Amino acid sequence: MSDRQVRLYYHPLSFFSQVVLVALREKEVKYEPVIVDIIRGEQIEAWYMRINSDGAVPTLQDGEKTIRESAVIVDYIDKEFPTDSKLVPDMSTEMGKEVSKWRGMLNDINMYAITYGTFCFPEFSVSGIKIPKRMLKCKTEITATNQIMGKKAEQLADEHPDLREAYSARAAAYQKRPAMLTKENVTKQMDDLETVLDQVEEQLLKVEADPSKELWFCGQQFTAADISLCVLMNRLHLLGLGERYHDDQKRPRLHAYWGHAKQRSSVKRHCLNAGRDLMKQKLAKGAKTALPVVGGLVAIGLAAGLAFLLAQKR
Repeated sequence: MSDRQVRLYYHPLSFFSQVVLVALREKEVKYEPVIVDIIRGEQIEAWYMRINSDGAVPTLQDGEKTIRESAVIVDYIDKEFPTDSKLVPDMSTEMGKEVSKWRGMLNDINMYAITYGTFCFPEFSVSGIKIPKRMLKCKTEITATNQIMGKKAEQLADEHPDLREAYSARAAAYQKRPAMLTKENVTKQMDDLETVLDQVEEQLLKVEADPSKELWFCGQQFTAADISLCVLMNRLHLLGLGERYHDDQKRPRLHAYWGHAKQRSSVKRHCLNAGRDLMKQKLAKGAKTALPVVGGLVAIGLAAGLAFLLAQKR
């Protein structure tokens, strides 16, 4: 393990933060954790927008370098912190090409529509959403939260002229989000995920057919493709969609894969036990629990809220 330490701005419960957290643990990289409180909309406060103008988590800082977007961060970690664990194999190799293909396919899944679509239309959830009911919001409330966020971004644009362009982009993004949550679009995104996971099942069959290979996604080693798949499987479980997508009868190899993968320490720590990690961080910082009120609404997610399952930009 290297003595070098990086700084990670993240939230333990955000989808793409979990991708980076698993990678850091796999590479045994020391990091200074800085939780960006997406429940209170901290990711669009000026101090953070100057670090990441997308107003999204995660962000990695290594000395004077700032790296944004989870896939780019994982690439950086793997290159800058060489260990026996190679998360991103060389593209000149067959495995490197496979890992790249699957990462791209899995990272293109519209997690915002699937996550918030399940909140808006709970009938999609097979076994029930596995988060506290008090954190669940209906479509009207999610739309209102996005409107609040858009207005907040516009207000901050006036207060911080140097960030006006970035804030205008954020405001526009919040205004577009509700359109993703029509029942027709959510159904399409979930059906598209079926197609992707059918291909995942076929890939796992290929790996299984080679007796020399352990049951990881692209071969003998745990790679960045496995990280993307594991974070996805955990999210589907939390949404009560596991029975639809990785049932032992429908996709037996994916079911077996997830049963194996969730025993891995990095996955267990940063996916299955992410809520516990957040609590520890909050207690360590002595964080206050009261939420602010914005425009008459409790800011349960100034980040298009519901941080438990936040689907932030990569």
